[in-house]
Amino acid sequence: MKRKRICLVTISPETEYSRRVMSGICAQCKKYGYDVVVISALVSVCNYYKNYLHGELNIYNLINFDLFDGFIITPIPMTEDNNTVLYEKLLEQFKDCPKPVVSLDKKFADFPVIYTDDKTPFRRITEHLIKNHNCRSFDILSGPNESQLTTMRLNGILEVLTENNIPIESDHVFRGDYWYFGGEHLANRYICGELELPDAVICLSDHMALGLINRLKKNNINVPEDVIVTGFGAVREAAINTPPLTSYVPAQAKTGADAVDYLRSVIDPAASIVKYEEKNNESLKIGASCGCEEDFAYTRAYFKEQFGIKYNFDDTSIWDNINMTMLQESYMAENLTGAETPEICLGKIYESKYLLKPYKRFYLCLNQNWLNTDEVLTDGYTDTMLLAIAAESNSKLHGKHNHVFMGEGKEKPFNKKEMLPAFTEDLKADFKDPQVFYFAPIHFGQISLGYAVLQNDLSNPGFIGEVFRNYLRNINNALEMSRTKYRSTYLAEHDAMTGLKNRRGMEFSIKMKIQNAPDNANIFAIVIDMDGLKKRNDSYGHSEGDNGIMMIAKAAHSITDEGEICVRDGGDEFVVLGVGEYTEHQMREKLSRFHGYLETANETMSIPVEASIGYSLQPLDKEEGYQVVLDKADVKMYEDKRSKKHQG
Repeated sequence: MKRKRICLVTISPETEYSRRVMSGICAQCKKYGYDVVVISALVSVCNYYKNYLHGELNIYNLINFDLFDGFIITPIPMTEDNNTVLYEKLLEQFKDCPKPVVSLDKKFADFPVIYTDDKTPFRRITEHLIKNHNCRSFDILSGPNESQLTTMRLNGILEVLTENNIPIESDHVFRGDYWYFGGEHLANRYICGELELPDAVICLSDHMALGLINRLKKNNINVPEDVIVTGFGAVREAAINTPPLTSYVPAQAKTGADAVDYLRSVIDPAASIVKYEEKNNESLKIGASCGCEEDFAYTRAYFKEQFGIKYNFDDTSIWDNINMTMLQESYMAENLTGAETPEICLGKIYESKYLLKPYKRFYLCLNQNWLNTDEVLTDGYTDTMLLAIAAESNSKLHGKHNHVFMGEGKEKPFNKKEMLPAFTEDLKADFKDPQVFYFAPIHFGQISLGYAVLQNDLSNPGFIGEVFRNYLRNINNALEMSRTKYRSTYLAEHDAMTGLKNRRGMEFSIKMKIQNAPDNANIFAIVIDMDGLKKRNDSYGHSEGDNGIMMIAKAAHSITDEGEICVRDGGDEFVVLGVGEYTEHQMREKLSRFHGYLETANETMSIPVEASIGYSLQPLDKEEGYQVVLDKADVKMYEDKRSKKHQG
């Protein structure tokens, strides 16, 4: 049997909420032998760059319900600052989902919801303020609505206040928004004297607490000297704020694990449930905003992730845990955007894969038409996708030529419904342990280019975050640069009317083929010239002449096989060139195909089209190049033209 596969649909995976949920899901799925797939945009739903946000949210269009056994949804980060664009999109998308779905911490349609225990943390926070700081007057900055989480948090505070005979009136409970603005609005009321400062303000989220603290500080009201402020969530900004915010790490990892247990009871009802073992990091984190001496283990934990830290790059072990400073110092952006061709760009992306450590496999999947700047896709992905890179960290086949698939017939197409070719395989064959796959969008602004996938063992999930987001931003920009360069090169090397290569494009392509050819290769040239173009233009007009040229172009293209070059070499002359193991029989067969194409096409043409054709085939001489064989084919073509005149 194939392993069961659980899909987590989330957003902003570098945030503390998403990371904690993922840790619980991965830990529990590892116990049960389930694979995990994470579908996630990498930015906040509040991202101010709307075109970029649109490109990020496009990743959710990829979800194929048939590939999964159950889904976990996280509506909390999807509705940040009351932005519901993604939440509403997913409601519509999941209304007919045939697989079990469970939501975390907030209602999502009529699917079951699993809530984090947010009551216990607020009991602990309130007890700390009463017992350690002798607080007796409190204001509470609540949430925007009476949701289950808001109610739990309030009940935790009010229970402890009641147990300690501390009354609090309803007008000391203020409605907030769980975001900075709620704290700033309350701060303004203290600053103008509308409200008296209490001993402590208990905020139901870190972001509201930070908004409150920093607005008060700007107006010479100091925390904790003038008023104590606490938060909830233990986000990075709380730890590195001045003063650091006293907060609490919620048990969101357990919530993710409980969601897996629920799905297991539905998709595998006969199987046993192994309860999640909580770790000790779900606890009160002491900053300085409550008046305690700050816990430096808490406040310093985030500093290594910040920019500007210098490293000893001679110590190779540091490359096993890439951070933002090391990503910047890699000059990845410069290396990628300087690539001359899409093939070179993909090769350089492959070479930069070390910046994803730790990883098991890295995949880059691109839309089939991603290089065509005339076909802009903004919603969804092409029905056929291209596996452009499949990098394996432990592969014995080193080098980009074994892991990059573009050009010269190396393309690896697959159906979008598969999402990833690896999903159609039995992963047990290659990976004994359950796996985690992180899907993230590849795009430029709102233009869809494809998506990236990072794969790891669940025993070492390597949660994606800030480094991965910025790594993909470099790829986004580099691929768009490649598209632009490719388009410019295409226009310079192709005939605008027929789409075939022009003389410049022919020279560049054939020189590359000659350079890379084996010593025993042959080279051939076929020269085609349309008959009677001037007479056709004079008698029927230039539009009819153009129709004739297009017909010859199609006929020439019809005999151009993979790896060969088809050229419009002037007004009515065409060339087909190839390097390889060719025979005289193949050349005669090509001429027969050409005449057959014209004969069939002329059955539907009101004015028949004729052309003269000649070929030459000879052993390749790399010093001699292609001009000699081309000249000989040209002579044969004119012999064919003269013979027709004599026959006429």
